[in-house]
Amino acid sequence: MTTPQLHIVVAERLSREAMEKLRAAGRVTVLDSCDEDSLLKAMADCDALLVRTFSQVTREVIEHAPNLKVIGRGGVGLDNIDTLAASEHGVSVVYTPAAATGAVAELTIGLMLSLLRDIPANDAAIRRGEYTQARANAMANELSEMTLGIIGMGRIGQAVGRRCQVGFGMSVIYHDIVDPLALDFPAKFVDKESLYDQADIVSLHVPLTDLTRWLIDKEALSQFKPGALLINTSRGRVVDSLALANRLRNGALGGAALDVLDEEPPANDHPLFGAPRIIFTPHIGAKTPMSQARMNAVVDDVIRVLRGSPPVTSAHIHQ
Repeated sequence: MTTPQLHIVVAERLSREAMEKLRAAGRVTVLDSCDEDSLLKAMADCDALLVRTFSQVTREVIEHAPNLKVIGRGGVGLDNIDTLAASEHGVSVVYTPAAATGAVAELTIGLMLSLLRDIPANDAAIRRGEYTQARANAMANELSEMTLGIIGMGRIGQAVGRRCQVGFGMSVIYHDIVDPLALDFPAKFVDKESLYDQADIVSLHVPLTDLTRWLIDKEALSQFKPGALLINTSRGRVVDSLALANRLRNGALGGAALDVLDEEPPANDHPLFGAPRIIFTPHIGAKTPMSQARMNAVVDDVIRVLRGSPPVTSAHIHQ
């Protein structure tokens, strides 16, 4: 039954089914833009706010919404929401942390293989008529010969590690500030420095926090094993782009594959565009129908909160 007094603002459009659920719960406003000015204008009588990737829910936005009860993020991370400000104002934050686990793990492994076998460059060479030369220069190790180093052994890190160890026979080492407890595949915990030194492939699976921002900087990259590959499907600002570009240019690294960048979309003069041995994808880790459906399911938790029931998945905010 529609509850007209509830006002739900959708900053980034969800699926038709999700929108129908929201419209059954209250009055829905869909924004044309999700910039901060648009959010501020919409928040005066807002009871619930739905966002995805590009909305920045700042303290100012939250403080402009005296009626706000819940913020729903259709996605895995919460770095675009000031969760501390939400907690201080009694606003619940709900999200979908497990929505993209399999999809991101599959893309991560696809990027590993594409980089290792130089698939984009070989495709381009053939199109230029350099078939024989490309074939003569093609030689790469198999994953079973390599050590995978995972930074962040959460849901996605474990999904990647499991697939790589069980499916490809890779040795897996990892580092995390949180103990993942018992893993269901062989993997060894090491400190970051040992991981950088030993891993043939370093794969990043951490949220963006004060601890992880620019984690992979000039100093960290200098400790990487010569010729190592870097895969980032987590958050762009975990990696210092200029430092990575310099390491690729001087040949210290074997390559990098990035689904995320420090600015999205990147400027035309982004420092990594001129670097060799690098593959980009446009933040598509969760771009599968199954992942999108799970992300759209955040509306169920939003409606639960609006009706006074506890959500299934909410953010744990440390003050």
